[in-house]
Amino acid sequence: MKELLYATGNKYKIESMKERLKGLDIKIISPKELNINIKVNESGKTVTENAMIKAKAYYEVAHIPTIAGDTALYIKEFEKQPGLYVHRINGKELTIEETLKYYVEALKKVGGKSEAYYYTGLVIIKDGKEYAKEIKEDTFVLTSNVSDKPSKYDGLSRIQIDPKLNKYICELTEEDIKRRNYTFDAECVDFIKSII
Repeated sequence: MKELLYATGNKYKIESMKERLKGLDIKIISPKELNINIKVNESGKTVTENAMIKAKAYYEVAHIPTIAGDTALYIKEFEKQPGLYVHRINGKELTIEETLKYYVEALKKVGGKSEAYYYTGLVIIKDGKEYAKEIKEDTFVLTSNVSDKPSKYDGLSRIQIDPKLNKYICELTEEDIKRRNYTFDAECVDFIKSII
């Protein structure tokens, strides 16, 4: 089985990637499994630059094929876009609850809801070679009405609605997720399979 280090400390992201790659001859390795605990300064100007910074930092320590990603958020009704700074507002890194509160208040100012999407950059480094892909993810709806269910992914999943299933992201079942067939999942898997 081929090993692929996922350059993230986010437990959910690691579990999601394992789920995406289920049935393939690829094993996702977490930094924790390799006793890697590094802090990376994501100083890039784009999602791909930030993903490259992370991938290089982890690859230089582990010397095994490594994947990293970074995501930007775009909200149709917002004049000033969060972009790369989903959780960093006016130079301050917000907690999950502060982030949720910020977006709820900002959405109220534009009528209570807006279409939005994530734009993700992925980078894989294998045998010293760098490969990059950018993916515009599926459009969803952000609402100022907060679900009372706990966050499944991040704080914004409590105000993020899947328009096809008409459910909050935090309320999706595993069956919903499999049925939904997200653009990101398909393109991410194709990218990994083409390199690993």
